[in-house]
Amino acid sequence: MLEWEEDAGKAWDRFLRKKTTISNKQAQVEFQTLSKQLKIFYHLLGGDKGKELKITDKRDIKKSITFLQKISGYGKSFFLTWQDEDAIYFPPKLDILPTKEENIMLYFWLVAMATNINVDSSNMIDENQKVSKYLCDKYTGFNTFYIKAKKYLISKIPELAYINEKNIEFDNNYPFIMWIYPSLNKNSILNNSYDEENQSQRKDEKTESLKMKKKAKQIDDKKKTDGFMAFIPEGMMSILEQVNVDRAEDDSFDEDALYNAQDLDEITLGQKKANLNARLKMDLDIKANMNEEYPIGRGHFIDEWDYTKKSFLKNYVRIKPIFSKNVEAIELPKRLQKTVKKIQSELDLLEINRFKNNHLPYGDEICIDTWIDYKGHQNKSLHHQKFYENFEKKTRDMATLILADISLSTEAGITQEIRVIDMIKDGLMVFSQALEKLEDKFAIYAFSSNKNTNVKFHIIKNFKEKYSNLIRGRIEAIKPGYYTRLGAAIRESTKILNKQQNQNKLLLIISDGKPNDIDRYDGRYGIEDTKKAIEEVKQKGITPFCITIDIEAKDYLSYLFGKNGYAVVRDSKKLPKIMPEVYINLTK
Repeated sequence: MLEWEEDAGKAWDRFLRKKTTISNKQAQVEFQTLSKQLKIFYHLLGGDKGKELKITDKRDIKKSITFLQKISGYGKSFFLTWQDEDAIYFPPKLDILPTKEENIMLYFWLVAMATNINVDSSNMIDENQKVSKYLCDKYTGFNTFYIKAKKYLISKIPELAYINEKNIEFDNNYPFIMWIYPSLNKNSILNNSYDEENQSQRKDEKTESLKMKKKAKQIDDKKKTDGFMAFIPEGMMSILEQVNVDRAEDDSFDEDALYNAQDLDEITLGQKKANLNARLKMDLDIKANMNEEYPIGRGHFIDEWDYTKKSFLKNYVRIKPIFSKNVEAIELPKRLQKTVKKIQSELDLLEINRFKNNHLPYGDEICIDTWIDYKGHQNKSLHHQKFYENFEKKTRDMATLILADISLSTEAGITQEIRVIDMIKDGLMVFSQALEKLEDKFAIYAFSSNKNTNVKFHIIKNFKEKYSNLIRGRIEAIKPGYYTRLGAAIRESTKILNKQQNQNKLLLIISDGKPNDIDRYDGRYGIEDTKKAIEEVKQKGITPFCITIDIEAKDYLSYLFGKNGYAVVRDSKKLPKIMPEVYINLTK
């Protein structure tokens, strides 16, 4: 009986879907399979290099619907293309046109539309009609495709006949898949407020990423109580008065959270501080950590680039120099000694700090080729006896500042025992040994941020200090911080590096992700500020280079640093070995 009812329900659902939607499953194409080609096409058309191409979820459209649509629920929401300042958002798949080739072409059409359009709710129809005509007039292929696709869609959806008319109202019209729609984003009714403690995550906390752009709203759910308890035993009250417990929440990790989030039409965000995976602070008799972060003064302010205004926000970011006190000096860890020895032997073979003079009347060694020429010459009295050569130490005149990103994401585990931050620390130690071998001048700084007013700039080694066990101790004492306000850290590093008198200067950035912070410094804003900071570096004659372990870095690093300005390390455990190799290639 139950199976019969289920089959009947499925048949009814298929009937309603067929009557209320257009779908050609055999012709379906997915955005993910075309994303690289679409991005190249977008850039070839002159699209904004700071924008990304992403997928979006369905959005509700106010329009009149049929009786079958009302009872089925189909026809109320649609996958539509839209864009904001950070990205262009496309349907995750297309099957509305009858062939795969046409659905593929539809993605390229939407990219071309988004590249040329500036749409909002006031000009939505006029702007789409204008840009559609422009593309059809300029590109014969698009003209043929658009006429054919439009004719097919109108034949299937008669309500779309309005697209050829003028002076039409935006509301209550059936949505046209070939147009670009206004942004989903709205101003939030609440201010985003965070504190540092609530933003830190434990190593064992599980996180998952929802990659689809979702419609969201915020609510003010700050409440002093979470309901009431009709009867509270006296013993229980004594506990509840001392421990802040969220009685309405389950503290277990929801394995279906990502699946459920994908299925929601709208995600609601609140401000209440949930106590999931809460921790208890206890006074225990254990040895205190003697390392202390000591701020040097109150900090100083620097500018930040606001790409929306095309100008600098003067004295907008506060840099707080940090110095670690009571650090224990340590020897080079045994786990790194083999790697260091191998790298130093490779440096000896390369002899990149020596240059050769030949054709000398005297010297350290005989050049065999020159000596054979002399011996084989018929008239030796007229042949110069300059077949010696010697080696002289080459003065590289190099100053390198290593800037390490120690944001919260470096706390992530590579294995159960090794974190990203551990590989960064090992890399800094191995790299420092290589620079000492080359006798190159270098400094090490690390940074993390928590909004524009708190960019911590850790001094690990300045240019005047000699590399020693104490410096290794400071590297070992590095801990993950919060976020990655990369533009500010680059500007501060540039100021330090620019004061060095060396002829060659290198800013080497070690990072595990793209620029971000908990204020507006995320997405496009952070990318554009970082790009501006890198341009300032180059204007001062300093070479910037980034080494990253973010496997998705190609999407933004080529825009920031240029085609040859970065290296991606796919296996983060190889970071200590790769850092010296990259440096040698840059400075050989």
